[in-house]
Amino acid sequence: MHGARDAGPAAAGPHRQAAAAPASRARPRGAREDRRGVRAGLFAWPALLIFLGFVAYPVLWIALRSLAPDTAPGSPRGAFANYLRAFADPVFWIAMRNMALWAIITIPVQMAFGGLIALLIERYTRRSRAFFRTMFFLPVVTSVSVVAIVWSQMYAPYYGIVQAWLQRLGLTLGIALLADPRTVIFALIVVNIWQWTGFSMMMYVAGINAIPEDIFDAARIDGARFRHLVLRVVVPLVAPVTKSLLLLGVIGTLQTFPIVYLMTGGGPDHASEVFGTEIFRQGIVLGNTGYGAALSVLVLVLSLALSLLQITALGAELAPRRAREEAVA
Repeated sequence: MHGARDAGPAAAGPHRQAAAAPASRARPRGAREDRRGVRAGLFAWPALLIFLGFVAYPVLWIALRSLAPDTAPGSPRGAFANYLRAFADPVFWIAMRNMALWAIITIPVQMAFGGLIALLIERYTRRSRAFFRTMFFLPVVTSVSVVAIVWSQMYAPYYGIVQAWLQRLGLTLGIALLADPRTVIFALIVVNIWQWTGFSMMMYVAGINAIPEDIFDAARIDGARFRHLVLRVVVPLVAPVTKSLLLLGVIGTLQTFPIVYLMTGGGPDHASEVFGTEIFRQGIVLGNTGYGAALSVLVLVLSLALSLLQITALGAELAPRRAREEAVA
């Protein structure tokens, strides 16, 4: 009996040691994983420092500067005086109107032309597909300065090619398109559409190429015409691309500055003023840094509000599978 009792712990000893061995080895393994996690976290520090230095700090500084009055004589006093000045400034509302026109016209037109061009290139061209993609995308990568100079010459009242085309069509305007307050913003919108339609085209090229070829084959077998192919097949299946372009278009509209500044500078008589040119004029040219910072904060808040509204209205999750099922049905 005593021998059996004495043999029990001895016999169980190896089993206990075997059971305790994984636990003893698990601790060093967990420690190594923690150290790996710390090392991996160190790689995020450069990006975090860049974000804090070039995004967070400038935004915080501009927000604080917008609450400080300007030193120029006659500047309003008070913490929110610059914001009240913006709402009472007629130029601010002119810029707001121009931005609304810019978004309402450019975004749908760019998406419509870009989608149509992408569909024609991907479905009806073979050997020359790369050539047409490059030609339509070329304005996107062209320098804004070059675009501004070329289109300013094209809009010239006496020797510009646009005026010559209008005269051949029997439309003699007798005005300079960039010098008339009634036409200047629409002339700039045309330039923006010409420059950025290629970007929409490339986005839709990716969306169309993601559609299975079986769906196009089924549509052709059913005798679908081009109009039905576009409305019943392509449009539902590229809905995620359309939503992305809509969001990017609104943000890009609020960031409009170079083409307007280089072609008109916001004139004539502030007729082509946008948020970017007005912020530059107030904050840099006139030295009203507080008012310029307040305008920047208002644009930032407007951009965030419109982005959240679009995400809420259109849906944060894009469901190409559901759209594909609806198109097939």
